[in-house]
Amino acid sequence: MKIGFAGLGNMGGRLASRLVGVGDLTVYDVDEPSREAFRGRAHVANSIAEVSAGADVVGVCVRTGEQVRDCADALLPVMPEGSMLMIHSTISPDLVLALAKDGAARGVDVIDAPVTVTRYGVPEGPFVCTMIGADKSDTERVRPLLDAYATDAVHVGRLGAGMSLKIINNLVSLVQITVAEEAFRLAALAGVPAAALTRVTTENGALTPTMKVIAARAGAPPADRETYNAREVQARNGVKDLALAEALARSLGTPSAAATFAKGQYYHAYTTNLPEARPDPRSLTERQGRP
Repeated sequence: MKIGFAGLGNMGGRLASRLVGVGDLTVYDVDEPSREAFRGRAHVANSIAEVSAGADVVGVCVRTGEQVRDCADALLPVMPEGSMLMIHSTISPDLVLALAKDGAARGVDVIDAPVTVTRYGVPEGPFVCTMIGADKSDTERVRPLLDAYATDAVHVGRLGAGMSLKIINNLVSLVQITVAEEAFRLAALAGVPAAALTRVTTENGALTPTMKVIAARAGAPPADRETYNAREVQARNGVKDLALAEALARSLGTPSAAATFAKGQYYHAYTTNLPEARPDPRSLTERQGRP
């Protein structure tokens, strides 16, 4: 199988690394160091169009819908008839359908195959769950790729359904992070030790694994520049995904208050350093003139 992969960032690079040895792999990214990391392990293309040359399947994992559109515009005209384009990025279902229409005009199948991490910190082996919107026969066509990087591949339904599920999954996760930041910030300002809040919410099941990522920051030193920059990238991705959730809900005639609220709070929630617990919360109320 001849495989192409475009987008070698934080997620794309890990997906592509699992495909080394699965087939004849060609990779590309606009970032030269990201490309060079694959030198000697895969064919490194000089342009995105080269990724698709003779490929049976091409995966795309970039950050925004605009970037996915740019990739598709470069790939689809040169992809062989009968090949397949897999969209791993989180984008709107409507864009998936539009790309599939463009692909069909050229004899190229397009499927949505967004991913969510299920195993953290593992350098090898499957580490994501893939959500697929496509015919089941299309899912089987890319089974070797799925077996290489997916702990599970959930066939959700028709084209676009996989992307809808990913957006909803992200809504659940991102709202939890927003709530956790607010809860631990309020606890600190009220003089409640983070350890006490963690203990109680762990005992009653309210503190989810996702929320523990934020809870672990309580009382920790401020983030260094590298850590903050990494948080900022994730924060911008989160705001983008919450906007997708807000748009999806609106398109279905059921606006999402949770998506709208979290979208306004998430950037701060994910990048902030949590304060330490105040030894005497009364000092706060006294300064505000409250009894």
